[in-house]
Amino acid sequence: MIVMNKVEIGLLIAVILIVCYIGGLTYWEMVYELEQHPEIRDIGGPPVITDLRPLVVVVVVAAIFCVLLLKMNPDKKKPCNDR
Repeated sequence: MIVMNKVEIGLLIAVILIVCYIGGLTYWEMVYELEQHPEIRDIGGPPVITDLRPLVVVVVVAAIFCVLLLKMNPDKKKPCNDR
């Protein structure tokens, strides 16, 4: 069972309302533009690159980098000499 306090519930409701508001504004603007310009047939961004090799290289390099950083383990406890 998930236990949430009042602040967490308030933040959750705020995030949901903000996402719904942004989605509604986006929908409203698209409908308005399509009504004003009926010649628009395609909706979308620029063409997507279908070659996934650069993406795979970036993900593998990032994974290796993360593994190396985790293996170095900089979080070892150091002796405290406060006295």
